[in-house]
Amino acid sequence: MSDISQSAIANLEKAGLGDILYKPEQKPYEERIASYWSLTAQLKPWAIIQPRTTKEVSKTLETLVNTTDCNFAIRSGGHMAWAGSNNIEAGITIDLGLMTTTTYNPETKIASIQPGSRWADVYTELEKHGVMVAGGREGLVGVGGLLTGGGKTFYTCRYGFACDQVINYEVVLADGSVVEANRETNPDLFLVLKGGSNNFGIVTRFDMTTFNARNIWDGNITFPKSATDTLVEAFVDFTKNLALNPDDHILAMWTILSQTKDHFITMVLTNLDGVENSKSLQKFLTAPGGQGNMTTTTVAKKLVDFLVPSGKHDTWFTLTFKLDARIIKKAAEVFESLASELKRQIPDGNFYISMVLQPLPTSFSRHSVARGGNMFGIERLQDDCVLLVAAVEVETPEISSQVGFPALKAAIAEIKSYARSLNSDIEFLYLNYCDGSQNPFSTYGKENIKKMKEAAAKYDPTGVFQTRVPGGFKISKV
Repeated sequence: MSDISQSAIANLEKAGLGDILYKPEQKPYEERIASYWSLTAQLKPWAIIQPRTTKEVSKTLETLVNTTDCNFAIRSGGHMAWAGSNNIEAGITIDLGLMTTTTYNPETKIASIQPGSRWADVYTELEKHGVMVAGGREGLVGVGGLLTGGGKTFYTCRYGFACDQVINYEVVLADGSVVEANRETNPDLFLVLKGGSNNFGIVTRFDMTTFNARNIWDGNITFPKSATDTLVEAFVDFTKNLALNPDDHILAMWTILSQTKDHFITMVLTNLDGVENSKSLQKFLTAPGGQGNMTTTTVAKKLVDFLVPSGKHDTWFTLTFKLDARIIKKAAEVFESLASELKRQIPDGNFYISMVLQPLPTSFSRHSVARGGNMFGIERLQDDCVLLVAAVEVETPEISSQVGFPALKAAIAEIKSYARSLNSDIEFLYLNYCDGSQNPFSTYGKENIKKMKEAAAKYDPTGVFQTRVPGGFKISKV
């Protein structure tokens, strides 16, 4: 081990944190590495430290900052796939996975949620009190990363993004001090944490507004690729009318499995009020060739089973374009070509690719503005849009870097180029879907970039989160 690593570990032990410090070869260390969703993110740090309280986060941060040249990473759920986003090789990983408490105050109707919680557990706890928050849509996604990155939710059509529901943050700054950030106290920090990711401090508690929990009507219906045109038209119509009928949520998912060579489209359909066969979902429900089932359930129960496949080496890319059936159909064609290219380059290997389309109408930004705004800057968008995220999952890191990454990057570039040819390319990248080579902050608008840079300079004057936390997206690099 290097002198820096030995100093960091010794200093953490001197600070009384030895019982939550895991070193290589120790079972807890190996278990925490294995618990990352993607193999791509399973780096091997010098050690992992798992604070249990805000005080221990403060002491950990203060100790690492005072250890010269020691870099570190911050992990909540560890669901972001690209290497280094939430883990580190030459440094210490601060793993918030023991900070998982969710509490509800019936008088204020506020839920207080720690960053290491997973959304399935958060919803399960809150449903006991008959309430719900607008949070993540996959059971194993962590609270901290989703909320500081923005947070697309089942309820964005009604309330805006997940970060728009946060009314207060408890934050540990680089000097170890603990501050609150809300509309009255540190309001500049409060605003930039809504989409500004890990550039300002470590959030140890999110206080979120709640609403009454209701049953949902939910399910997956799978179609053959021959249904593409019908589903695209239904998707465009649904998005155009979502502001008038904010009762339903959809995901349009194109998927190909190399083992079975199946190419299918899955519509994940949800009515937020538990209404069966709701009017705005009719074009999907009656589209020919569909197979699947819909059922009445709760968000918590849905997320116990709704898990994105894991245990592979992953590449994700995202882009945004204006709502246009021609671009969606082009994206489907490019997706088909991507599958052919991967089959050619990985003839005997397994891979899984998916492309998910989601509505991004102008009403979403209006909800955000009504709640004080966030860092996305999408209130600048004059048109309804589509948010696309595509993923390639393969068996080895070599195939991922040499085949999966370049093939998916080229496919995304082709879709973007086509959208640009129709004057429908949108310069907005949703951070939580980005690859590490993308630059979401550069798409947030000059004013928001300025706010984030000013807040980083004010609350982290020595630049700890810009230089000593190399993972994630850095506002200093914009």
